[in-house]
Amino acid sequence: MHDIIVKNCQVVDGSGAPPYLGDVAIADGRFERVAPGINEPATEVFDAHGMYATPGFVDIHRHSDAFVFKPGFGEVQLRQGITTTINGNCGLSVAPCPAAFRTEILAYLKPVIGSLPDDASFETFPEYLDAVRRLELPLNFGMLVGDGTLRAAAKGYAPGPLSKEEVAAVHRYLEDAIAAGAFGVSMGLVYAPETYYDLPGFLEALAPLRGTDIPLVTHVRGEGTMLLDSLREVIAIARGLGVPLHISHFKAVGAINWRHMREKAIDLLEQERASGMDITVDVYPWEAGSSLLAQVLPPEFLDGGLAQATIRLKDPAERARCRAILTGPPAGFENQVKLLGWENIMVGSVKTDKNKDCEGKRISEIAELRGVDPYDACLTLLAEEDCEVSMVNFIACDDNIEAIMKLPYAYIVSDSIYPDGGKPHPRQYGTFPKLLADYVRDRKVLHLEEAVRKCTSAPADGMRIVGKGRIQEGYDADLVVFDLARVENHATYLEPRGLGTGFSLVLVNGRVANRDDAFVNSGAGKVLARGKR
Repeated sequence: MHDIIVKNCQVVDGSGAPPYLGDVAIADGRFERVAPGINEPATEVFDAHGMYATPGFVDIHRHSDAFVFKPGFGEVQLRQGITTTINGNCGLSVAPCPAAFRTEILAYLKPVIGSLPDDASFETFPEYLDAVRRLELPLNFGMLVGDGTLRAAAKGYAPGPLSKEEVAAVHRYLEDAIAAGAFGVSMGLVYAPETYYDLPGFLEALAPLRGTDIPLVTHVRGEGTMLLDSLREVIAIARGLGVPLHISHFKAVGAINWRHMREKAIDLLEQERASGMDITVDVYPWEAGSSLLAQVLPPEFLDGGLAQATIRLKDPAERARCRAILTGPPAGFENQVKLLGWENIMVGSVKTDKNKDCEGKRISEIAELRGVDPYDACLTLLAEEDCEVSMVNFIACDDNIEAIMKLPYAYIVSDSIYPDGGKPHPRQYGTFPKLLADYVRDRKVLHLEEAVRKCTSAPADGMRIVGKGRIQEGYDADLVVFDLARVENHATYLEPRGLGTGFSLVLVNGRVANRDDAFVNSGAGKVLARGKR
């Protein structure tokens, strides 16, 4: 006897093949039969006439490392059909987090992953996964280990090369994470402390990966005028280690770069792929990104972490020096202020009540309201908030998104960050409804079967997530059923918490997790490990 039969649906199986009419039978958490006319006993029969059935969406770029421990985790994902997430991206994983550097690491990560509950106790990556396993998970949860956090766990945020003892510590933490099931090593070359590495430093720190099929999943050093050099840098790292390379949130930043830089970047990746290199990318369907507001500072101002950056910004001489660098000639880093303009940098969240009125406002607006210039507005805000400020920065254009989205080796992701409070980027809430409604149904940028492949089997295969991403007999029964005409995104930049609608049924490992846009925490989610079922 089957647990559930979904009848009369248009099956989009995740492979990229066109939809076909069929029934889907599920038992013991897996797809048992996929065929027309299944007329056998089942505990529940769901009539999906006029609807599509797809594999559960696999979002390989989220930052819910800390939020997984908080009440309500999972509703946002399941209300948009996400049944599996991979976290720990951009070099910013919450583990390893040893006691010696815990305060520094958690403070630096807070604008991206939010605060960690006091009762979430762990130091090593395996201990972190064990803590997550003790939770009642509503969806499947996997992790990358962050290269930046590996270094911070050994040395903190101090600049300079690693000592032999620190290299050994990085290797030990990395090997522990891989053995525990990390799906890859994430990198954030634009973030401290990875900004301190050169090519030999990266190759030394990541030596345990050499010759494996474990991917580097990387936020490159610069996505604007530095894009080509930044791509060449991570290609050299991956080549030096002999590992696959995945480029996170691939884009060209800044209007001056949108067309020509995008085309040159794609040409570079195509050449490397033609030479046999394993390179993939991902893209989110939004024109804005999100990160720490402190990323607008010159990299040297982040030496020692956010606490030291705050001290510098409170020193009039250092603050004047920071302003001079930001307003001066190019200084070897991606100057977002010049690339975007203050009018395209919006405050997402702040730490204190004093500056709550800044949330949802552009730096240019804050400057006008406070009667100061934008540089003073930004630097004062960072100093007053101990640099614990998130931003939403308007960086891309839709032509770029469409061009990258159509690449056969591109996945769709949300890149959701989880700052405490404020106005988070709406991609946390609405990425997959936006994809289906805007880019598939209304604008027909992608055919449905190709869009589904890009957020199911393609990322699952690329990350070696076993048993996920296809409606196929023997695969895990992660399933989404929806009427495409009814799917809508309700999340906007100023009202970001609008939940997706139009999802009639979402299953996680064969159990109902969302029915008619009502979240159900069935506890059916699992902690996933690379290459293991």
